[in-house]
Amino acid sequence: MRKLLISFFLSTAISTLSAQEIVKPGVKTPTTFAIVIDKISYEKARDAVDEYKKSIEHDGLGTWLFIDNWSSPDAIKKLLVEHHADRKAPLEGCVFVGDIPIPMIRDAQYLTSAFKMNQKRDWKESSVASDRFYDDFSLKFDFIKQDSDLPLYYYYSLRPDSKHYLSPDIYSGRIKPLELDGVDKYQLLRDYLNKVVEEKRNNSGNVLDRMTMARGHGYNSEDRVAWAGEQLALREQMPQLFRPGNTVKFMDFDTMYPAKKIYLNEVLDSQLDVLLFHHHGAPDTQYLNGYPNVSNISPSIENIKVFLRSKIPAKAKKVGREQAIDEYAKEYDVPRSWCESAFDEALQKKDSINNEMMDIHTYDIHPLKPNARFILFDACYNGSFYEKDNIAGAYIFAKGKTIATIGGTVNALQDKWPDEFVGLLAAGMRIGQFNRMTGYLESHLIGDPTFHFQNNTRIGFDINQALALHHGDNKFWRGKLNHAMPDVQAMALRQLYYSHRLPDMSDILSKTYHNSDYFVVRMEAVKLLGLYYPDQAVSVLQSSLDDSYELIRRLGSEMVERNASPKYIPSFVKAMIQRGHENRLGFRLLNGSRSFDSDALNKEMERQLNGCQVYSDTMITKFRRVINGDKRRWVEDLRYIANDSVKINSRCSSILAYRNHPMPQVIDAFVRIAADEKSDKALRLAAIQTLGWYDTSYRRKDIVKGLQAILSSDNELRQDITRTINRLTEK
Repeated sequence: MRKLLISFFLSTAISTLSAQEIVKPGVKTPTTFAIVIDKISYEKARDAVDEYKKSIEHDGLGTWLFIDNWSSPDAIKKLLVEHHADRKAPLEGCVFVGDIPIPMIRDAQYLTSAFKMNQKRDWKESSVASDRFYDDFSLKFDFIKQDSDLPLYYYYSLRPDSKHYLSPDIYSGRIKPLELDGVDKYQLLRDYLNKVVEEKRNNSGNVLDRMTMARGHGYNSEDRVAWAGEQLALREQMPQLFRPGNTVKFMDFDTMYPAKKIYLNEVLDSQLDVLLFHHHGAPDTQYLNGYPNVSNISPSIENIKVFLRSKIPAKAKKVGREQAIDEYAKEYDVPRSWCESAFDEALQKKDSINNEMMDIHTYDIHPLKPNARFILFDACYNGSFYEKDNIAGAYIFAKGKTIATIGGTVNALQDKWPDEFVGLLAAGMRIGQFNRMTGYLESHLIGDPTFHFQNNTRIGFDINQALALHHGDNKFWRGKLNHAMPDVQAMALRQLYYSHRLPDMSDILSKTYHNSDYFVVRMEAVKLLGLYYPDQAVSVLQSSLDDSYELIRRLGSEMVERNASPKYIPSFVKAMIQRGHENRLGFRLLNGSRSFDSDALNKEMERQLNGCQVYSDTMITKFRRVINGDKRRWVEDLRYIANDSVKINSRCSSILAYRNHPMPQVIDAFVRIAADEKSDKALRLAAIQTLGWYDTSYRRKDIVKGLQAILSSDNELRQDITRTINRLTEK
């Protein structure tokens, strides 16, 4: 009997331990929030978590607490969907605290800003860690497997019949403690949550009145025209920053060498509200500087020597010291003594120290007290929360006052709009809502997503409730089209698009573009038209190439390239002639020229230059050289792809390269490859997948017609055909 009782109590204890625990909100509010946490983390940080929950509720947001030994992302998503559907108090957002399953998404690279890796590579690298699995309910996934080495990784494939664009229903955030040698990660969690509670208690009235923007080398082609345009746009979005008593700083990487010193000084400013970083990155590094930008002879020579010292030792390991020295001395026509210095131990040590000082590393941040309340990392991999140590996490888990960061889990596109809706942060918009409205598949908020600044604008309504309760509400947002704040007007356009019930939406966007005085409103109109109404976007995109706002010109040129209708040739050539000198726009135009017929471009250039006075034809000659090489390049590519003697992997790579530049000239060839039953399956899949990137092409109907005619019994081929057709017909 005693053994039976013991057995009963043990089984009861185990059942209780493994059972899911749900703690209801302590207050009634129009919308709610959820903290999703694993049992061990909750047990280790119970008091801090409970206080964090109370601080959110004190801010007017009833908060659920979901506790479990989570064994599947699907169980979490089911809870989120159920509570979001509660009409009395719908869930508006959530945060994943501790060791919460990480969805690793496959077959959805087009939902990232730039990530395009061969999925045959290691799944850990070729999948995208993304919480869009949790917060965008219309995305449909098939579960594949759980990782055997890293059990928090759950691999999913985006289903062919899923929605193929992002429109998250709720916002989300991650609070996953770093895993550092000799450091208790649960203490990091407790300290961070206590920091959030203290900030909300002591600085709840903090307004966004101090902001800094800083950029690193090589970003956006270091284009100062782009840099100036962004500053002008921020003046529109947050005019209060430019008034007496408030301040905004714009810091460039060559303001001080190395920039790391002045940037970290800025990070430590206890009054700083927002820091926007534009630079290249890695999971553990913010890349800020290259070699010093110099013009005098002595420092120029020193740069060359440093370069040689960085290259020759590695070469020497392959071919020997003497041969490496000889090869570099001959290749760069430099004295042999410069190359020999590559093996000077004192110089190697000096170079190592100098290289370390060029960038910000996670180990630089750990001992500091970063104070910028919110930091945006417009960079690759800085938001890799799945890594044991990462840049975004290093800032929030350090001492200081940094509460939230946003970064990407994979590489990021340079030509995007990182400041979209940033002006609404000054109106009190939660950081979570900001990421919800601007994020890609890889974009993640690390820290407390409910954090917000006190409203110091004349917005006239609660932006958070509007985004949660009036999402896609036509009547509400139509009334905001003429609001005094440009970012509210831009948000109204986005929300009206979300409704999907407006037959005149493209007309609204076109009229808005042609009539608005605001950069950011026009940019939103261009973005929505170019992406979702490509057939109706012609007049706007033609005008966009000569818009006063550099970002509109730059992103407009990308949309023109991807649509590639011959109708754009006159405005495209005009932009080449009149604005080809702009670093980043010129780069986009040079790359975009390949989407058009070379002869047509040359003919139009002759027409526009006829009768014009030109002092120098340097830029025109450069464009002609590129244009004349474009046709040769794609013709040679098609020959290479058709060559049976070339390895299949190489031929597939040549096809997949057109995802970055979807040229209409290769469409017919790719459709034939997709339909050819005699072709290697890998080649057919590459063609089908690449055609999925033609979602705004003026010839997308031709692609759909060609793919619909393909009859195949192969399930993988059928799935990719369905996925591509759905992408091309989703507009």
